[in-house]
Amino acid sequence: MPHSTHHKNLLLLIGLSFICLMFGNNLVSLTHPDEVFYTQTAKEMITHGSWMTPYIFDEPQFEKPIFFFWLLAGVVKFFGISPFVARFWPAAFGIGGVLITYWLAFMLFNNKRIAFLSGITLCTSFIYVALSRAVLTDMVFSVLVVLSITLFFYGYKEPKRKSLAIISSFMVSGLAVLTKGVLGFLLPAGVILLFLLYKKDVSFLKNKATGWGALIFLLIAVPWHILMYKLYGQFFIDEYWHNVHVRRIFVAEHQKSNTWYFYLMTMFGGMFPWSLFLIPAVFSAGRKMFRDKKEKEPFVFLGVIILFVWFVMQLAQSKLASYIFPVFPAIAIILGYYFDRVQEDGALTKSMKATCYAMASMLGVGIIVGIYFAHKYIDFVVNVNFVYMIAVLLGICVFFMAQFTRDHKFMKVIASVGSMTLIVLAFLLLGRPYAEPWVSCKDICDVFKKIDNSETTVLCAKFYVRAVRFYTDRKTAVIDINGKGFFSPHPIPFLNTDEKVLGFLNTQEVTYGVLKQSNVKDLERIARGQFTMTHLGDMGGKYIVRIEKLDR
Repeated sequence: MPHSTHHKNLLLLIGLSFICLMFGNNLVSLTHPDEVFYTQTAKEMITHGSWMTPYIFDEPQFEKPIFFFWLLAGVVKFFGISPFVARFWPAAFGIGGVLITYWLAFMLFNNKRIAFLSGITLCTSFIYVALSRAVLTDMVFSVLVVLSITLFFYGYKEPKRKSLAIISSFMVSGLAVLTKGVLGFLLPAGVILLFLLYKKDVSFLKNKATGWGALIFLLIAVPWHILMYKLYGQFFIDEYWHNVHVRRIFVAEHQKSNTWYFYLMTMFGGMFPWSLFLIPAVFSAGRKMFRDKKEKEPFVFLGVIILFVWFVMQLAQSKLASYIFPVFPAIAIILGYYFDRVQEDGALTKSMKATCYAMASMLGVGIIVGIYFAHKYIDFVVNVNFVYMIAVLLGICVFFMAQFTRDHKFMKVIASVGSMTLIVLAFLLLGRPYAEPWVSCKDICDVFKKIDNSETTVLCAKFYVRAVRFYTDRKTAVIDINGKGFFSPHPIPFLNTDEKVLGFLNTQEVTYGVLKQSNVKDLERIARGQFTMTHLGDMGGKYIVRIEKLDR
């Protein structure tokens, strides 16, 4: 590795990233509720001939700005709708994010092995794999944020490229704003300003490039917002600014995650299978930062990224694992530095060996527990031999990890840990078609379309309504007794009382539903004596029912 070239390293990272982040993205249909939401929006933008206004249920929606929808609608327009096409941009940005992490790590430490190990760690971490393979804005947004920060640092380290780097940083920040709102400016700007304050060099930004960069940023980020306000007025203000930006600060979308430790656990767990190595890695980085003043700058820069993003996200009441996502490249670089130092020392310390053995033991216990639950819930396991095969492969990795730890062959330990991600990914990709009826509505909608092809409104569970719309192109309504509605309101009937349900059922002679079991029980109670309800089939926890008025 010390004598490897950037060209070789980057090719290896691109190849591994493609396998981890993009390969097999067509093996399962688009899942509910989020993947179908974004893809349906792109689909409706094309249907309505609208490249400026995002639509859902044939009405404008402003849960997110326009850039991600442009990307998605563009590939859908030219290549049609398929799981691989819909997931292309998150996966492509994921690969790009690995390369940006390599670039940033090399600029920080001038060490190719650290840069390479940082990229390997990032692209094999579970949260990075998951968000690269999901039709969500988070990967695109986070990569743009990190790229904006990296471009600034490039200009800071390379004075000859300063103007171009600053302007490019502003430009990318503008695209981040068009992807997920004002955080696209706040996060990179906050990190840059705090770092310059630490360096006592805020004057770095006092130049023409900053002015031109700010102008380009405004030209990218502002016009779409002005246009939407002109077209939709107070509706845009309420939905986009109040509901998406302000409300999330004061109201928790998911109350269970609104804790002081949620993001700390996300950062730790999201880096699995590297999580346990974070403990010695953070201590190692801390010792280096406080004992070696000459080399503390890289760790300060990485620390500013992690702490500022965490602080901003922690302030908001709404918390999701994906919100903290921009910190993971910085965490991966800290791990890459630590792994390089261990390899450079040539022998594992007692604490490092203890970490490796603890990791092997934890994974061994996990394999045993997995086999136990596979037997306990054997009715839900399609092929138990498949489970045994994966368990054996993981067991082999654990065995070699322990052996390499004993023999002080640390790079082989790293290879053993990273290969576990590939094995688990293979298991998920091969097993996901069996799980598809549970994670996607495609199969149940295919059955439903054979039963009824009318134009009546379909009654849906709240969790399935976006997917039913996507896979059937039918009008929909939601039944959710005592429910509070969507966090961002949808322009469809939301029936959360018995009276609303009865009123809706009376508007159609026959109503079909794609429901959860709890919805079916509610309907049986509500419709008793006035309607007949027939069960037409179920799949993956989803039930098709037919509700018809009784003859009077």
